[in-house]
Amino acid sequence: MRLSDIIATEQLEERPRTGVARLEARAVPRAVPQPGASLRDALHPRCEEALLRCSAQSAGISIFDNDDLDELTWAATAGVLGPFEGRRFPRSNSPCGLCFSYRKTQLLLQPHRYFAWMAQTGVPINEALVVPLIGQFGAFYGTIWVMSHDNLEIHFTLDDADILADLSRGLASTIRLNDQGRAAGGSSFRPV
Repeated sequence: MRLSDIIATEQLEERPRTGVARLEARAVPRAVPQPGASLRDALHPRCEEALLRCSAQSAGISIFDNDDLDELTWAATAGVLGPFEGRRFPRSNSPCGLCFSYRKTQLLLQPHRYFAWMAQTGVPINEALVVPLIGQFGAFYGTIWVMSHDNLEIHFTLDDADILADLSRGLASTIRLNDQGRAAGGSSFRPV
């Protein structure tokens, strides 16, 4: 299996747009994190929104960990992969790492065939759409993503990529502010 066998980003251009996603975006109120909220509590509503708006089966936000810059953490997850929240994995061997390398949205088909750690979850992934979280001056904080599993009718489109890009706005700032607030100690997250 080669990496090129699972990268299907060019298919996004071929899939028809519906335009529905943009109209729905205006109707969904965005949760605002409360002062003192944990990073997970600040990020989780965006995962839930991504799950709903992209008709996905899983959604999550992966961020770089200060303790090991070659690792990412699923800081918030929703849906089928919700039980794996908090899991750490290698950036260099992940869909999020590909997004980091290319610095743009990536569509992957059955990434569990290539990434052994994903196969070990026991959850097959039909499609994964991964969008970068980029902050000030191009700092890369992590990714926001959606996945489909057993529903083979779910095919992500550019509308879904637009939704995730919209949801990503402000997330880098949320992560950066969390990092500054935790500077006194404990695990924190930072951009690369």
